Amino acid sequence: MADKEMLVVEYLKIYFQAHPEKVPEDTDQAFSLFQKLHKKYKVKFIADFKEKSEKFVDKYMDDKKDIYY
Repeated sequence: MADKEMLVVEYLKIYFQAHPEKVPEDTDQAFSLFQKLHKKYKVKFIADFKEKSEKFVDKYMDDKKDIYY
């Protein structure tokens, strides 16, 4: 889980470096924004990862020509 959180942190760092005008001047507001976006993107990232994993497993298990023991 920590790796996924770090990926989201890196994504947010890149985003805010590209768009510094989106960072509020007030430190409390900026911290609140960072927390909100981190949670939002972490949930989205985990959901996307779960969906892709499920599709991979489904495709692997649905392959009729292979025999699984």
